[in-house]
Amino acid sequence: MTYFLLVASLSFFNAMRSIVVATVALSGVANAEPADDGYCDYVQGAASAEASLLYAPEIFAEIGRIEQASSAVAAAQDVGTYRFIGGVRWRLSGIYEASATQGRADADCRRHKALEQIRGQTLYRALDAKAQIIDGALAEADKILAQVNADMEARRTTVPEATATRLRVEELRRTSAETHQALSVLPAPTASVGGLTAFQQADDDVEHYEGKLRRAKAFDVEVRAGADPYLDATNSASPYFAVLQVGVNLGALFQGGGNSRAAAGRRAYVRSGRDPLGTDATADRLRALLQAASKRAEETAALQADLERQIQALDRVGGDDSRRYRQTVWFDLIKTRAEHAYHEAYVAALKQVLGAP
Repeated sequence: MTYFLLVASLSFFNAMRSIVVATVALSGVANAEPADDGYCDYVQGAASAEASLLYAPEIFAEIGRIEQASSAVAAAQDVGTYRFIGGVRWRLSGIYEASATQGRADADCRRHKALEQIRGQTLYRALDAKAQIIDGALAEADKILAQVNADMEARRTTVPEATATRLRVEELRRTSAETHQALSVLPAPTASVGGLTAFQQADDDVEHYEGKLRRAKAFDVEVRAGADPYLDATNSASPYFAVLQVGVNLGALFQGGGNSRAAAGRRAYVRSGRDPLGTDATADRLRALLQAASKRAEETAALQADLERQIQALDRVGGDDSRRYRQTVWFDLIKTRAEHAYHEAYVAALKQVLGAP
């Protein structure tokens, strides 16, 4: 009977642990990164480096023997043949492109943070609820272990029974440590879990700036200024020049419809559950997670009620055998309570994200 209880208890714990792993894997956030994971530095730094080239003017220079067409100057004018061309070229349209590039990076950063909040804080709340149950039971588990050790010294229990209790206590301690380790790598909790709106708005902004960048390719506004002297000239006009050049691709007249269609298509695609990022930040995906978590919350609630009834029945029976069996049931009850708290908190967090009642 003792060995049967030991095997049953360990099998139950392993099964419950597998359920936790499966649930975390389903949520896709088992390895969630902290909010400050370097992603924003990456995208904003890359955008800043690219924008630096777009904002700044370009210095150019050219020197050499340049062929001069016979019709370019009057026959009597000696302009020379060795020529230097140098100055500054500044693409004014590049300023617009640089601003759009940085705007896209900022929107990408906001989208990432919104996603991390959805991912991390829903799991954080679930794990925190689980940790509170486990941590609150450790003191009682230590008392049970001390009682079992005293019983073994007094020869009121067997070595296998004492070993089984030690294993159960050790499993609780390990579960507590693993849960706190998982909590330590998640984003710090805030008063409320961010909803889908922030993520979807940030993704819309990303597409908005990408549309601006596509449109900017149709325009080229450039200012050039510098000097253009002939180095061996005996008589030449002013060598300085200043030019404003404007270029417009006529395809810009037909580009608006394509950009609007792209923005509408991306918005629908992201909200459909098949977003290009492959994330869980979609209503359909989150509803599926909510449904699975709700089912597990119901199952663990039923199991918890059954174990509590067994505890009450054993308390009424009394005796050493009932006490030892009660200890086995108590460990199973704590594990079940922890799992129920996990799923219940996860359900509550997902409902807050989805705005569900």
